[in-house]
Amino acid sequence: MYRNFFAVFIGILVSITEIIYSIKLIKNWFINIQFIPLKNIQHVFIHAPSSFFITLFFFYAFSALLGGITTAFFVQNAKKAYAGLTGIILFIIAFIHIFLYTLPLWFEIVILPIFFHFSYLGGAFIELLQRKKWIN
Repeated sequence: MYRNFFAVFIGILVSITEIIYSIKLIKNWFINIQFIPLKNIQHVFIHAPSSFFITLFFFYAFSALLGGITTAFFVQNAKKAYAGLTGIILFIIAFIHIFLYTLPLWFEIVILPIFFHFSYLGGAFIELLQRKKWIN
């Protein structure tokens, strides 16, 4: 039981860390928001162009996939279920994030469904690899 709890916690931690570093990385790609400090993230989101959010969407999807893979790798049984739980918790965190910061409406609508689905896909990927005996 503690192993499963630890696995979900590590998966969420990996996802959130990847999201924070991806925001830092993407912010440096755009000149008009490059010099805004990350502690003023609200100003970054207000002044960012649409291409910033499109790129951020792909990093959010990758972070959910990576969190699902990490969770499923450490869980003993029910890999897809715990990876889905990781996605649900990431969904709740993203929902709170939407209320705290001003984001474009299209981005708010698009990012919510990606967390559960990509985390579940990460769990299914690890389950497939273990079924084929490629990893233990």
